[in-house]
Amino acid sequence: MCYQIVELYSACRCLYYQHAVDRCAAYGRPGHHIQTKTILVGYACASHSAQSYGGSYSSQHTYSDSGYYSSHSARSDRRHR
Repeated sequence: MCYQIVELYSACRCLYYQHAVDRCAAYGRPGHHIQTKTILVGYACASHSAQSYGGSYSSQHTYSDSGYYSSHSARSDRRHR
């Protein structure tokens, strides 16, 4: 069976990344289908996190695709030599 992984933002369901098809021996034959696996990543895309939806997508923080918040302060931005 052929598989394709599609990554979507978890809040707005916009496309984050669509992977290439992992092909099997039956790829391209009539009646053969590709099974799609969906993975939810991050929070919301740039256009939805910037808009205000009554709190649904808006946030004061920026989230990475892992879903964890990391604050940036003046101290953490300094480069150590």
